[in-house]
Order: sequence, then C-alpha cells, then structure tokens
Amino acid sequence: MRRFLLLALPLLVLAIAVFHFALEALGLSDSAALAVPLGGAGLGHLPAWALAGTWVLEALALTALFLMVHASGPARPAWWLDGLLVGWLAWVFRGPLLVVTLVAAAGVRPGPWWTLCLDWLVLYSLCGLLLGALAQTAARDRSRGDRPLPGEPGP
Repeated sequence: MRRFLLLALPLLVLAIAVFHFALEALGLSDSAALAVPLGGAGLGHLPAWALAGTWVLEALALTALFLMVHASGPARPAWWLDGLLVGWLAWVFRGPLLVVTLVAAAGVRPGPWWTLCLDWLVLYSLCGLLLGALAQTAARDRSRGDRPLPGEPGP
C-alpha cells in the first residue's frame, strides 16, 4: 500500500497538471470567460502555489476515494471498473453540481461552465483509470513484501 500511495499521488498531480497544460496549449481553456461574470477578480488566475495545492488536494481526495471504493464489497472483475467509478463519483461534485450551484447562486452564464464540466469528466475518468491500473500493478507486486490494498486478500 505504501508503494501505491507513493506512486498514486505524484502520478495524479502530474496527470492533472498535464491535462490543464494541454487545455491551455490547445486554447480550450477559457478562464477569462469564466471569471468575468463573477466580477473578474483576478481574471481566474491563481498563484502557482494555490494551483499546485489544489492539484495535490484533488489527488489526495481521489486516492482516498479510490481506496474506500476498492476496499468495499467483493473484488470486481476488471481493474478499470473501480477507477471509472471513482472518477465519475468525484466528477459529480466537481462537474454538474458545481455548475448548477454557480448558475443558481451567482447567476453566471452556464455555457462555458458546462464545457469545463465535460473537460473535468475526461480528466477524472483518466485519473480513475490511472488509479485502477496502479492498483492492479500493486496487487501483482504484493508478493514482494508490500502490504495489500484494503479489501484485497493477504499474501
């Protein structure tokens, strides 16, 4: 489990960072259009430390959620099922519920937010699949002395 955690957190932070970089490089990130209806406070730009901190928090939360889902119930037939389940569970709160809350509470235009919401669906699905693949690899390596993930039988 230690190896899983040591690999999962940096892997997810890297995946989130690369995903955001790709969106900006391809011109698909429209942060100015998202910030203007909210008063244009800083035009949506966070300091680098705050942005990196949110990515670490997201990675930590996704990993914890994955471990809870993976440990509950019987073993699933495919590693990717746990990963997608975790990604989509997390996306519900980061995606549609956030958009509905912003539209209802702040009265912003929903268009750019729904586009961002779909981008987050791709990101969280990818992160969930990465966690599932990493757990599958960790399960194979547990014979080398690493403790099993919660919910998995011991050596």
